[in-house]
Amino acid sequence: MNEILERINQKISIVSDEISDDFLEVSKLANALFLRNFELRSFSEGRFPDIDESTLQQLLYLKEQFNYNYTLISPGFFKHEIEDFKKTEKQLNKFNQCLTLAKILGVQIVSTFTFKRASIHSDIPKDIYSPLLSLKSLCEENSLTLLIENSPNCWADNAKNLLDITEFSGLQANWDPGNSLKSGCSNHNVLLPKLLPITKNIHLKNWEPIKGYCSILSGSYDLASEINYFLEHDYTGYFCIEHHQWNNRKASTIKNYNELKKIIYNSIDLNILPKNINII
Repeated sequence: MNEILERINQKISIVSDEISDDFLEVSKLANALFLRNFELRSFSEGRFPDIDESTLQQLLYLKEQFNYNYTLISPGFFKHEIEDFKKTEKQLNKFNQCLTLAKILGVQIVSTFTFKRASIHSDIPKDIYSPLLSLKSLCEENSLTLLIENSPNCWADNAKNLLDITEFSGLQANWDPGNSLKSGCSNHNVLLPKLLPITKNIHLKNWEPIKGYCSILSGSYDLASEINYFLEHDYTGYFCIEHHQWNNRKASTIKNYNELKKIIYNSIDLNILPKNINII
């Protein structure tokens, strides 16, 4: 791998199961693309932290073998209604498993959601903050960072609501522009100056009302300009590929990777761009 591609790939990560639920298959494609940064979410046996010992050992072996960096874990907590107290308590108790696995795997960031939204017209309930702050305290006690991810079905669905919740809670963001677009926020570009200082990870997929989720450069939103904005303002987090094309995961990963690589290349004004890698 040449120095230019290495510099570009340092900014790029991938949600592992966007390639495959089998991390060995993830590793094969990622190595072909010279990608080393992975967000860990779901595997053949279930979603993090419900992974088998064999999967854990495989993750550790491949990390050592290929110098992988596990950037973030996403257990998918707090996607249920805030009124479901039993489920909230169960997930709070289960969070210790996430902390243990994060330490073993060398992960420093955990991402969570903000509970299922009751109505698009409802105000954000104050009840969501106590569980979020409990997770925040647990993370801080273990030298980890907790991020909030915006999702169309949760209280933090678009850019504005994500900003409101992070401001109230003091948490930082796992920003997903595609999810904000799906939530009906078509002009969140005006909020980028406020999003920039709180954003520590960015999930990348575009949105088109008829097609749904689509690749970075093929949606209705100028996602390239947003990526450039973050690059030009010294964003230090990862641009994480999360294409949500479940019927064509590997090809979609390659397509989005090549699009993102081109955007970063043009932004940092390098002299040589490696040819697109096309491996099916």
